[in-house]
Amino acid sequence: MNSYKHELCRITKIFLDSEDKYDELFHAADAYYNLLLKASGLEPEKSSNREAIYLPTGKAIGSVWAALCIKEFMRTKRFVAGIYKAVKTAQERFPDTRLHVLYAGTGPFASLILPLTTAFSSSEICFTLLEINPNSIESLMEIIKTFEIDDYVKEIVCCDATEYKSEARFPIHIIISETMLNALRREPQVAITLNLAPQLVDQGIFIPENIKVEAGLLNNKRFQERLNGINLSVEDHYFMIKKIFQLDKDTYKLNTEYKQKNNNCYIFPKERIELPLDISNDYNQLCLFTTIQVFGDEYLTHWQCSLTLPHKILNLLQQEKRVAQIDFEYIISNNPGFKHTVY
Repeated sequence: MNSYKHELCRITKIFLDSEDKYDELFHAADAYYNLLLKASGLEPEKSSNREAIYLPTGKAIGSVWAALCIKEFMRTKRFVAGIYKAVKTAQERFPDTRLHVLYAGTGPFASLILPLTTAFSSSEICFTLLEINPNSIESLMEIIKTFEIDDYVKEIVCCDATEYKSEARFPIHIIISETMLNALRREPQVAITLNLAPQLVDQGIFIPENIKVEAGLLNNKRFQERLNGINLSVEDHYFMIKKIFQLDKDTYKLNTEYKQKNNNCYIFPKERIELPLDISNDYNQLCLFTTIQVFGDEYLTHWQCSLTLPHKILNLLQQEKRVAQIDFEYIISNNPGFKHTVY
């Protein structure tokens, strides 16, 4: 075992620990980033590695920014642990089968599946890796070479994952795509899921298993008090109103009537929320809250990472008249996200 693989084994054990030891996780995520940066030869200061690629269905972030996601230690831990559990579950569902994992949007490191190579043999699992950025693919190939995992990799495809079609002779048991911002803005997570989820085998697993977006009210005063160290429970500084969107492997089945406007612009059914009449005026910031179920009991909840930070929509105190109702509709376009209409 070379030194890179030895360090990967050490870091993976920390991410798979059932306890959340924050200080240890912080240092593990930092070590993981530095390990992969060195192994890949990625040059963070190179301008081309910082440039985004703009698609009809959203923005694919530059290689440097994709790499830096590793440093969000709870995000990395939850995804690595959730994917590990998903593989164990898939082994039970598909016994005596070499599992085929499709990873869409690998970035320069394929950081979410690399730890699997320390826990499973290449006879148990193989990967198809999709990435649209040629610079990321260049670094990815160095990762594969450095960690000596060629026998795990079925194929690397430079493509737009919203248009990828798999070959029927290579059934897909698990799909992974972590291509999003909070409230499913700007990046093509929804479009990728709609395209790839139907390509899973029956009982196949999509990661994240579920992404839920809810509308709620934030009490800015109490939130600031909490940031300043006053001991308040979570419920003290926000009030949840209603779920407005859910993304999972069955979303494409449940939304067969979403409309197409122009090319690649899809609008999902509207969800209306009613603002409560009996809540304090201090709850004046309307936000979208994101909860991510990676797999099973592995969740990313509010404020745990950038993916689950509240996305502010409007300040109710700044409106000309009292807001009673708001309609939300999710739109897939070159700038995907939620459109809202106030009543």
